[in-house]
Amino acid sequence: MKIALVIYQFIREKGGVESYVCNASKQLLDRGHEVYIFAHRFCKDQDKRLTFHRVPVIPFWSPLKYWTFAVNAPKIIKKSGIAFDLIHGFTRTLSQDIYRVGGGCHWDYMMHTYPMMQSRHGKILMCLNPRHFSLLLLEKIIFKKKCYKQITCISEQCKRELIQHYQLSPGDIDVIYNGVDNNLFTPQNRIAYRDAVRAKYAIAPDDVLVLFVGSGFKRKGLRHAINALSLMHTSQSMKLLVVGKGNIGEYQRFAREKGVFDKLVFAGVCKDIHEIYAGGDIFLFPSEYDAFGTACLEAMASGLPVIVSKASGVSEIITHGEDGFIVNHPIDAREIAKYLQVLLRKESREQMGAIARQKAERYSFQANIEKTLQVYRKVTDIHS
Repeated sequence: MKIALVIYQFIREKGGVESYVCNASKQLLDRGHEVYIFAHRFCKDQDKRLTFHRVPVIPFWSPLKYWTFAVNAPKIIKKSGIAFDLIHGFTRTLSQDIYRVGGGCHWDYMMHTYPMMQSRHGKILMCLNPRHFSLLLLEKIIFKKKCYKQITCISEQCKRELIQHYQLSPGDIDVIYNGVDNNLFTPQNRIAYRDAVRAKYAIAPDDVLVLFVGSGFKRKGLRHAINALSLMHTSQSMKLLVVGKGNIGEYQRFAREKGVFDKLVFAGVCKDIHEIYAGGDIFLFPSEYDAFGTACLEAMASGLPVIVSKASGVSEIITHGEDGFIVNHPIDAREIAKYLQVLLRKESREQMGAIARQKAERYSFQANIEKTLQVYRKVTDIHS
């Protein structure tokens, strides 16, 4: 097939959807498909098998950036003169065959990200913000005018949001969970990186190292993680390694109030995240809202037991008490502490981590692309 992939930035290092599209393009190329990338920005190291088309935007103001990309991407695709079998959109545009919704509804994102959204007055002010107003309007147009033939979501949670907000037909939405590179994220990394990672962040060999990975500390639930750490009553030394971007000072003050300041280590953004997982013992993901949470799947592939909130889509693939623990939402720090207590036992961690790795093997990049290709075939068969 001739396939067009549409995304604002085709840059693997950005992570998230950008990294996903880079991996997806390679998987599709390896299966013999012709892949064309339509984006505004591209990475320097490009696969020679790919064909690139630049989508012009007005970048200096975010509402203009979103709208000019949404309008111009279909125009550039048409202007290319290529008879595509399928157009797969990964960002908001006004025309595509398949629209992948990777972040849930923007309204739900706002509700769980901005405290102002908890009041009626705050909601009005937030919706009058040009950036949010533009995204909400663009999203509404895409769904109400059905600027797609099929939608894919990364979790059942995300699917429910779309049905609830836009009264979409369940048959128009396929759920395809994110995939993970099981060769990059593997328990074998411990042999190569564990000691070096612990030495870098001054983690003692006997410390139980809990990992927290995610930018946007409030929504990702760092406060809950710190709270849970303060409730732990054990003679065993524990450390919480925080990876990602956020207001470090705010959480350092909170940790000091809770008496666990010495247990926190902030690592900032880490490029080689697979090495970080190799240094950890437990992965904690108490997110207040996440359409999925790929970091949790990466940790599972690395052989770590996980504690994840029910408010994250990734909780849908976890079997509670076997490959991880699911914390109810609203999040209770005492519940997190209870599960941390269980995982202080090395035997429990190793047993659950091994099962987590087995589960992650079912959610490989390859499996993800196979399910995506099933949707491709369904769409092309219906509309041929």
